[in-house]
Amino acid sequence: MNRTNYLLLLGIGLIWGSQFFFVDLVISSIPPVTLAACKALLGAITLAVLYGLSRNKESISEPAKAWKLFIWVGLLEAVVPFILIGYGQQFINSSTASILLGTGPIFTILFVKIFSPSEKLPLNKWLSILLGFAGLCLLFSPDFCSFALGGSSVGYIALLGASISFSASLLLIKRLPPMSSILAMRNVLWIASVVLIPLAFIYEDPFGVRLNWQQVIYVFILGVFQAGIVYMMYNTLIKRTGATFASLTNYLVPLFGVLLGSIILGDQLTWNAIVALVIIFISMAISEKRTKQPRRAIKAK
Repeated sequence: MNRTNYLLLLGIGLIWGSQFFFVDLVISSIPPVTLAACKALLGAITLAVLYGLSRNKESISEPAKAWKLFIWVGLLEAVVPFILIGYGQQFINSSTASILLGTGPIFTILFVKIFSPSEKLPLNKWLSILLGFAGLCLLFSPDFCSFALGGSSVGYIALLGASISFSASLLLIKRLPPMSSILAMRNVLWIASVVLIPLAFIYEDPFGVRLNWQQVIYVFILGVFQAGIVYMMYNTLIKRTGATFASLTNYLVPLFGVLLGSIILGDQLTWNAIVALVIIFISMAISEKRTKQPRRAIKAK
């Protein structure tokens, strides 16, 4: 695999892993749908500016087909996850949130098998799925008894929903027509903005939000870097490597999310969360292990 692909993978994991840190710093002052709308709008504006400054302008081929895909990708990649992440982090800390989003590759592998039944998955992929779900069950184990009573379980469900939505969108992003990542993700975030801004005014009071200057900077970072720039990088990685490899960014998200949440925010991690994180990373290693090809015998001349 090209070194550039791994650098993209690492960069995306770092940017998305840090989003939980910034969401934690503003979620008490700005409701989740309003925050999601701000992120989508700022991200769309950022990519629109970058596209305007780029030398090579492109037109979209097959506009009707392309825009149908843009709408679905916008809903699954931005609208649903943006809302669920902001909502879920009202109930759980940033470290746990980042671990839950780290389940993305597991769902991606399952979706590939369901929607592409002709594609065979080797044994190591299935082992990866089993280990990943084992880690997930371990993470939930202390709350199984009280799961039906709400509380933090609401946050768990919201973040898992975001992870499933991200995974489903991967299969659609791969089907987008050939075009620059800036243009593709600009369109996706514009669509997300069109959906989220009215929802924010219907269910919340955006004009009633009061942020200090530091929180304004945090929201700006969430929109420009953790929506705009990172989605451009993400689309580039998907086009270069495919959905399965790109989904591994979600395994890096917990690493950076846990480190930032524990070191900077002082989040307390239980033993089962730490072990769950280790198991998830082991499942990633197994998933990427290449099957050895038998050596062909050299025929004597």
